[in-house]
Amino acid sequence: MFHSALTRRREFTSIITTMALTAVLLIGGAGTLSAQPTDKKALVGSWLGTVTFPPEFGRPPLRYVGSFHDDGTMVSSDQGGVTLDPPTVFSSFYGAWTHLEQRTFTYTGFELISDLNGNLVGYLKARGVYTVSQSGNEYSGTTHAEILDAEGNLLFSVDVTNTADRMHVE
Repeated sequence: MFHSALTRRREFTSIITTMALTAVLLIGGAGTLSAQPTDKKALVGSWLGTVTFPPEFGRPPLRYVGSFHDDGTMVSSDQGGVTLDPPTVFSSFYGAWTHLEQRTFTYTGFELISDLNGNLVGYLKARGVYTVSQSGNEYSGTTHAEILDAEGNLLFSVDVTNTADRMHVE
């Protein structure tokens, strides 16, 4: 009788120890998993990207840096913020983004366009869809960009492609 009670106690202790170790591993694993971005947050971070124009547009690719924030806002700046023909200055790009499904996102944003005296002459409005790669280190997508005059009338538009690489701490 003493032997079977001792055996049962050891079995019970072994089960409790196994359960405790499993709980520790699960809690530790959950912490590790939560540090990785979910699909809904896969776009959050800073990116170095390229805009590619259609051949008929006659413009070389354009580089940009941008950040997508956890709260659904975004900011971006691109090369060529000052143009000579016509002489204009473009502000940084500000916008909002949202998760569509899986690793796909949509956004809309604006840049202000001013003359060299600082007078508002128009807007660049862009909206697009990006898909983040499974690794989370690249995205690609398309953007519909419109140039509007100061009253918001469409002057012209173009569809472009975008690719970007995530920035990492070095």
